[in-house]
Amino acid sequence: MFVRTLPFILVCIFLLLKSSFKKKESVKIKPNNAIIGFTGCYIILTTILTYISVGFVYWYLLQFIIALSLIGYAVDAKKKRSSVKMGRIWLLSVLFCLPVNVLWYWSGTLHASLAFTLALSVAHLAVTLFILPLYISGRLVAFMLLVIVYAIYCRGTNLLLLESFNFLMSLVGLSLILFLIIVYQKRKLADYMHYENYLKEKIKEKQIKEQEIQQSEFSLYPDLGTIRGHPKEPHVVIDQMMKEVTKFIAYLDNRPVYKEDLNLIINNFFIWDIFLKQRARSRNNIILIPAKVSLGELIRKLEVALKLECKERTIPKLVIKYKNAQLPEKIICDANQVICLLTPIVLSMAGLDTSKHGFVVSIQFYTTYLEYELAPFSEDKSITDVRFPAIALVIGHGVVPEEALPKIKNCYRTLSEGTQCNWYSGVQKESKWANIDKRNIEQIVRTHYGYLQFPTAPKKPMLVVLPCNVAAVRDKMIAAIIPSTTSISSRELKTSMAVLQKAYNSLCTMADMRPTVLDELFLLIRRCYGFRRHASGQLLYVRALGIAELVAKWVPYQPKPVYFTLLYGLVRYAGLPLPYVKANYSIDAYSFIENIIAVNKHQDMEPCGLYVGNRLKRVINREQFFVPCIKFAERLYDLRHAKDYASLEEVKHMVQETLTIDMELGKKYLHANIVEELVEAANQALEACKGIC
Repeated sequence: MFVRTLPFILVCIFLLLKSSFKKKESVKIKPNNAIIGFTGCYIILTTILTYISVGFVYWYLLQFIIALSLIGYAVDAKKKRSSVKMGRIWLLSVLFCLPVNVLWYWSGTLHASLAFTLALSVAHLAVTLFILPLYISGRLVAFMLLVIVYAIYCRGTNLLLLESFNFLMSLVGLSLILFLIIVYQKRKLADYMHYENYLKEKIKEKQIKEQEIQQSEFSLYPDLGTIRGHPKEPHVVIDQMMKEVTKFIAYLDNRPVYKEDLNLIINNFFIWDIFLKQRARSRNNIILIPAKVSLGELIRKLEVALKLECKERTIPKLVIKYKNAQLPEKIICDANQVICLLTPIVLSMAGLDTSKHGFVVSIQFYTTYLEYELAPFSEDKSITDVRFPAIALVIGHGVVPEEALPKIKNCYRTLSEGTQCNWYSGVQKESKWANIDKRNIEQIVRTHYGYLQFPTAPKKPMLVVLPCNVAAVRDKMIAAIIPSTTSISSRELKTSMAVLQKAYNSLCTMADMRPTVLDELFLLIRRCYGFRRHASGQLLYVRALGIAELVAKWVPYQPKPVYFTLLYGLVRYAGLPLPYVKANYSIDAYSFIENIIAVNKHQDMEPCGLYVGNRLKRVINREQFFVPCIKFAERLYDLRHAKDYASLEEVKHMVQETLTIDMELGKKYLHANIVEELVEAANQALEACKGIC
């Protein structure tokens, strides 16, 4: 009777395990190679035991083949096989050699004692419960126990059971205990694995979050050019500022921000300036986003940056020393830039440490002051120099001896010293990469209105001085400029805006200037000049753009002289502090403007470096050629508006200087057409003076 129900039982087993043959479940079923090998050995041992107890049956050959295949797969684990395919083969092998084998034992084909058959069945089911996942083996073993009970009932072995009642009860008890132990251990192991996976996910999420925080806070790139090439990465604050700027309807109507109302420009200058610099992505502009940060937090960020930078190298050990009790707990700076400043310095200093405690870098903090000249060329003597509290960082390799430390001054004025000195490295000589690091270091210090002193010899420390509040320094530079808010007629304002737009378009074409760079310059021009007027009666920003157009005409497709012209006018006539120029623009622009400002009279142009004995070598370099271009363009523009001057004596002085000094210099260094334009404008201005008289 039991044999007749075998097909039905096999169908039930298949339906019970049907879902386990799906692709997703088959991947989970495949165990490790050790369990596969153990199962193969178990099948061989039980087959041999059955052969000794009962005798040879051809059924054993199939079991031997399957067992040897499982052992072979476990041994040859290097070969890659599909997890889905192997999971299905594994499940079929286990079903055939264990549960189906149990059915074969109870079918009556195997002439063995009830005790042996029952013990072997319990062993097979225990192994099945152990090697298969619990959600499969639990159902399968429970079903097989019911089948065994039914098989015993069908065999009618009541007398035999009574004879071996004690053995049967002992076997049942041991079986239940064994099954419970296996189930308990598998549940416990599953909980451990689930908890381990949970911890791994949490750790992974934490690492990803920390990495995102590090990138958003530090933006640690080896080259500042990379930072400027990724506009969305440096700071989330920039995106917020862009949103604030684009809220203005006028901007959304394609009206540039520098055409806004003057009061709006003054109130929103720094926000709009950052916005335009971000759009320009100029190599000369580092976006400054000041924020309050403690010295301890700054050091921690530096350690994180060093760890990220030294993935395959020894991380330098930092020795921090606070030399003054008056050091502030927090400073206001751009932490991202300061980390980019300190990281290459620390790495370079670490390479110089050849002691047994190598890769040790000392950073010592001192208090000092930074002093700035707000208007060195202004006639207004009420504008005095200003001082701001600062911190001095002395960075050296290892433990720097006291005699090697630079003497910390009470106040620093110049922005850098020793810039021509070699940037020493203990690993290699000065290279292109070292120079790039050096330029970046200088640029970050300039952006922070700081002071920098490079080491004058190998193993000497470096000195970096940064203001305690860079935002206060930056604000003071612009706050000192109070533009005239004298109202002008709407007609003149409209006309000046048309001139401004025309100059913008012509400079983009003639001087090959980038519109985004001009946007930022034009905003600065509007902010600083306001509605101030020149002695000729012209609005200063209209005059500045007229002079820039003349320079662009004389030196076509060269943006640098136009750039210099506009900045020079701001320093000369609006009182824009030179430290602001040095912090926000290229060092070339600062040096050029400093030189051209020093030329008070036109006869001073030649001694400043223009004169060369050999007339075939007319100028030493291009920057020197720009000096007379800008000065003569300024003179030509003023002569063409001589009739609007209130002082005739000033006009006569300009005419006399043009017809004597300028004409001679122009013949030496400039094109004849420029000289002709100057002479013609001077004669017309002279006639205009006579007509007025």
